[in-house]
Amino acid sequence: MKVGMISLGCSKNQVDSEMILGLLTKSGFEISLSIQDSDLIILNTCGFIDEAKNEAIEEIASIISLKKPNQKFIVCGCLATRYKEFIEYNFKDVDLVISLKDYPRFPILVNNLFNKEMLFGDLSFNNRVLISSKYSPYVRIADGCNNHCAFCSIPLIRGKYVSRSIDSIVEEVKGLVKDGAKEINLIAQDTSKYGVDNYHSLKLVELLNILSEIDGIFLIRLFYIYPETITDELIECIKSHDNIANYFDIPLQHASNDILKLMNRHTTKEESIDLINKIRKEIPDAVIRTSLMVGFPHENNKHFNELLDFVKEVKFFHMGAFLYSREEDTKSYKYHLRVPKFIARRRYDKLMEVQMEVAKEEKKKLIGKTYKAIVDSYDPQSLTFSLRNYMFAPDDVDSSIIATCPYENEIGLGDIVTVKIIGSNFYELYGEIIKE
Repeated sequence: MKVGMISLGCSKNQVDSEMILGLLTKSGFEISLSIQDSDLIILNTCGFIDEAKNEAIEEIASIISLKKPNQKFIVCGCLATRYKEFIEYNFKDVDLVISLKDYPRFPILVNNLFNKEMLFGDLSFNNRVLISSKYSPYVRIADGCNNHCAFCSIPLIRGKYVSRSIDSIVEEVKGLVKDGAKEINLIAQDTSKYGVDNYHSLKLVELLNILSEIDGIFLIRLFYIYPETITDELIECIKSHDNIANYFDIPLQHASNDILKLMNRHTTKEESIDLINKIRKEIPDAVIRTSLMVGFPHENNKHFNELLDFVKEVKFFHMGAFLYSREEDTKSYKYHLRVPKFIARRRYDKLMEVQMEVAKEEKKKLIGKTYKAIVDSYDPQSLTFSLRNYMFAPDDVDSSIIATCPYENEIGLGDIVTVKIIGSNFYELYGEIIKE
């Protein structure tokens, strides 16, 4: 039998999809790239904000419109967890809705769906079918969140923060490197708090020290490290290891202390500026990435202008932004002074316009420099390679280095090459692969 998977949402959700595919292929399913050619269709959904929920609902409707009578259709993931009854009531042609808490029963549920005894084993981090590049896989070191930001539904969906053991992560990373991984991307909802639950202290530095000693790793990259737990020890750890990327993905959300307080964030604007200055003092070539929100309840023009000034001052190399989404059962759902959508959209456009100018100037400074980079892809039409060095993550927030190569037949995917930067725009760098 064949299974077709569509995975929506973040990289943390993607890891779940990869484990589900691993489980199914181990029991005899063949992966199909065509939904119409699949016996089993699985849609792994995101349910974080309105845009993601709407995308998932549209995808459910689209699959149903193409679904054949003999095909089975499973909806799982975050939307399925938060709105299971809604999906079951409104989409009768969905055969099974599986919430996150039922993932341990995935084999039993699929067996019942097909009325067969064919699945065995459990979902495992060590048995994944990678959706992303095998050279740059994601490793989820924890799940859930204890921060309870006023706007965020993640704790409602994924529960309390739960760290994996150091041994299990090391085992997984060694397996991935053995299979060809060059870049390890550590993810969690709050990566910097790794270990606070099972080890009762911050253990990210200890984990990084161990992983950095594994032969064959070009880069270890951290995602989503909260500002209040970026310690001097963590900065020194990143600084002292050549194979840990000088890359700080810090979700700040806003710069007005009034709004940050309403958001139930724990770091002030001044503390964020001090932290970023400290990072840049210790690691001058550090890349700082953040995510920001506009349109949060009570945000006025003064608050927004403060955010704009902050972005101009700090000069983020990468910045993602999104509009506030009013989520049921979160603290901010009850806030009354809501910002009209058209004003939030206008603020978003202005914020991105400012960031484009910042990014353009920051990238221009890199022209003439050379870097080690990993080969992501090749475009035979333009005869160019897409590369990533420590500055660019393998997701849809960052871009890449677009490079030519006079000896292109000698270059393969996953290779580590040297690239000289010869041009830039606000989003991408342009380069030429050179021999040393």
